[in-house]
Order: sequence, then structure tokens, then C-alpha cells
Amino acid sequence: MQLTNQYNRIAVALHWLMAVMISLSLFAGNVLLEPMDNSDPEKLGALQGHAIFGAIIGLLLILRYLNIKLRNTPDAANRPRTVMGFLANWAHRVIYVLVLLTVASGIAMAVEGDFASLFSGASAMPESFNHLTTRTAHGILTKLLILVIVSHIVAALYHQFVKKDHLLRRMRWKRFN
Repeated sequence: MQLTNQYNRIAVALHWLMAVMISLSLFAGNVLLEPMDNSDPEKLGALQGHAIFGAIIGLLLILRYLNIKLRNTPDAANRPRTVMGFLANWAHRVIYVLVLLTVASGIAMAVEGDFASLFSGASAMPESFNHLTTRTAHGILTKLLILVIVSHIVAALYHQFVKKDHLLRRMRWKRFN
């Protein structure tokens, strides 16, 4: 496998697509859905959209992982034997795991809450989802994911503007010959 300083086009496209979708999903879940009363008639449609978005994010995560494993990957941005290199390596793994666990906890919550009958109209929305064990896990995982994503963004900006090593060029769309 040949190493480069640039991620391949598929990896770049998946990275930015997932960044937008995860941001929108976290915003929708934490800012729109969580405070919305279950008696609100718009909640069911918003919840369905959120669930579909989550499933798509899960599929994109699998595609991204396979793409990175099967195609060229860039050299490490930090020397592997440094603290920064160690943290960067683990931070990326943690992001993947948290996204996967967040999607999985969403699916588990849908199963535990019998969202199939809810979405089909066979049952009414409960007063709350807080009684679901998986709801608690999903909430904790989303908060951790937000924390790690913010750390990821801060680290990228540190590289770009403090170290001035042009790290963000690795994740930009560019023409390939």
C-alpha cells in the first residue's frame, strides 16, 4: 500500500459528507428532538428523519472504514512515537467507535421502544423515551461524540494555524491526474 500526503477522493468525500450529516444529526437530536414534547405532532416525523439519518451515517461509516483499509492512506501527520502522534491515532479510532456505538444505541433504542409500530402508526408516542435504558446510553454517547469531534476540530485548527503544517490540505477535494 503506497502512502501519500493526501486522502483519496472517496475518503475526502465521505469525511465531509459524514461531518455534515453527523453535525446535523447531533444538532437535531440534542437541540430539536430532545426538548420537543412527545405530544407535539411534528415529533414523530422528526424522529423518523433522525433515525433514517443515523442509519445512513452507519452505512457511510462502514464504507469509509473499508475505503481507508483497501485504498491508499496518507502518512501520519505526527510522528507516531510522539504524544501528539499517539493521541491523534487514538482520537481517530475513538471517533469511529463512538459513531458506531451511537448508531448502534439508536438502533437498539428503536428496537427497545418498538419504533416499528410507532412509525407505522400502530401505536401512539409514549409520554417520554427516558424509561428506555438505551435512551440513556444514546444520550451519553452523543455527548461524548460531541466532545471528541470538538477536540478533533481544535486539533486540526491547531495544525493549520499554529503549526502551519497545512494539515487540512489532506482532506480537501483536489484534482487527481
